[in-house]
Amino acid sequence: MTLTRRLFLLVGVVATVAGLAVVAGVSLGLELTDVFLGLVGALAALQGLRYVQRRRDTTQNATVTGDPEARISVPMPGSDFDDDLVSAAGRRTRWAARERVVDRLEARAKGALVARGGRAPEEAAALLETGGWTDDPVAARFLGASVSIPLRQRVRLFLSGQSSLADRAERTVAAIERVGTADDPAGERR
Repeated sequence: MTLTRRLFLLVGVVATVAGLAVVAGVSLGLELTDVFLGLVGALAALQGLRYVQRRRDTTQNATVTGDPEARISVPMPGSDFDDDLVSAAGRRTRWAARERVVDRLEARAKGALVARGGRAPEEAAALLETGGWTDDPVAARFLGASVSIPLRQRVRLFLSGQSSLADRAERTVAAIERVGTADDPAGERR
């Protein structure tokens, strides 16, 4: 059978069924609009079934997605400083780690004196050498100033149970945080 012949056959069958439906609907007391809407609904259902049947024969196309992004672990800010503090307690790397801790805190103190204290870089370096940048003698001495630490503070440092390096570094960080604030005794320009 050719395609045009099949098409004519299909139109004929649909017209016959539609005619019978109209006659049956009128004889049963249905209005013509109800019969027409029923026919349109039936044709829509047949068309839907035809598309479903055609879709069954096609191959399925699936989208392949890439792998999701992998999380990259990054170190916590300041963890290298903490590692230096811990390794400064060990015998093998003690001096190199201590030097890195002191250099880092000295750079931060100089930066704080310049940025928040309103000092020139040369003036900040001179204050660090003399210890005049803070009123904490432990912090000043830790960064290289030749100031004496009172005996009472030495005993307290000894009895604290903390590593002396960790305690001095903690006090130095606290002193750096106070630079340029109302709590800073060296806040006024000299």
